[in-house]
Amino acid sequence: MHRRSHMRAAIAMTIAAAATLAGCGGPSSGNGGSDRSGVTEITLWTWQSTIDDFVTAFEKTHPDIKVKAVNVGANENEYMQLTNAINAGHGIPDVVYLDFNAVHQFAISDQLRDVSGLGYDGIADDFTSAANTNVTVNGKPYGLPISSGPMVMFYNKTVFDKAGVTSAPATWDEYRAAARKIAAMGDGKAHITNDTGDTGFLTSMLWQAGAKPFSVDGTTIGINMKAKNVSKFTGMWQRMIDDKLIDTTTPMWTDDWWHKLDDGSIATVLTGAWLTSSMEKNLNATRGQWRVAPMPQYSAGAHENSENGGGALALPKGTDDAKTKAAYTFAKWFAHDGGVKVNLGQGGLPPLKSVLDDADWLAEASDFFGGQKTHETIAAAAKDVLPGFEYLPYMAHANTVSVDTVGQAYHGKFTLQEGLNRWGETLKDYGREEGFTVK
Repeated sequence: MHRRSHMRAAIAMTIAAAATLAGCGGPSSGNGGSDRSGVTEITLWTWQSTIDDFVTAFEKTHPDIKVKAVNVGANENEYMQLTNAINAGHGIPDVVYLDFNAVHQFAISDQLRDVSGLGYDGIADDFTSAANTNVTVNGKPYGLPISSGPMVMFYNKTVFDKAGVTSAPATWDEYRAAARKIAAMGDGKAHITNDTGDTGFLTSMLWQAGAKPFSVDGTTIGINMKAKNVSKFTGMWQRMIDDKLIDTTTPMWTDDWWHKLDDGSIATVLTGAWLTSSMEKNLNATRGQWRVAPMPQYSAGAHENSENGGGALALPKGTDDAKTKAAYTFAKWFAHDGGVKVNLGQGGLPPLKSVLDDADWLAEASDFFGGQKTHETIAAAAKDVLPGFEYLPYMAHANTVSVDTVGQAYHGKFTLQEGLNRWGETLKDYGREEGFTVK
């Protein structure tokens, strides 16, 4: 079955007000409930490379639950496998990691369990408001937040110093001025940042500008790429593109990208705070040169931010009901209890108020970031996230088709705003095809 057909089948269950999912309450993997020794085995799907550390720690304190971690692919590959399993009615994981935008996609299709009655209501207030918003669909929570990505600016202080930029840009005007100084250092090889049209970055930047291009009300969705504040971002960023101040040829996560970060060719990265641990693992020559600063603002003194990345552990429908309690126990442990210490030890950022307010955590200094107390900046960034941003219920699809619309703006085919307009029309057509009412 083609990808579109899978998504249409999933979403149609809600659109047509279908009854309970086929196989709901049936076996997820043929293991049933507890075995003869009283041990319940649950299956976890995640692409997290360090998941074994969590599983080992959990099983030491929960000997009656065994966690089988399976990597069926990252992001859209996992989502496709999950859709396949749910449609087939078997092979469904008991707990699955989903990016926040995917939580919305599967929840609106009635494919996830509402976790409020399982105990989440009792701990919801311990998470940040942004985290709760990210797992809430139509007023109900459909996952336990385990990671967050408040946007920050990582910048190479050594490059800034050489260019004569004496402090981290506090506004986007200052950021553009810094970009000019860096570009003037030599041969056009240095850029303040890179952007090749990544959709996650795009939506984060729209969010930070205060734009709300998407709205969701049940099966009615709104898509407006000319909404208030959209032009605030597109106008600012288009000038950066036109003046060739952005590297538009180097995609993130490639070897070339890491090399350019490590030789100073790319001087800033605008992304979620989760990048700290990856930078520490992948950069050597510039160790000690990087710093973390708040995102530049559109007006001096403002404190407006967004998120990039982050996700939750969700419990799909269609699994064995006897395993649901064990699956929730693991998810809660990971998000709220013992797993928090493991997460922090790996450089993660659990979206818990207790973490963001912890004096010891805030006071930690990072050798990689030149002795800076980076957590202070990250905590403030998390508290500045603007409320009310919504994702489409088919954001995974939206991400894949943006390359043919918004992505072309980075090749000079048309302006960024025109790319957004074309993307919006494509998303409206797709929404109607999937049975949504689109306005």
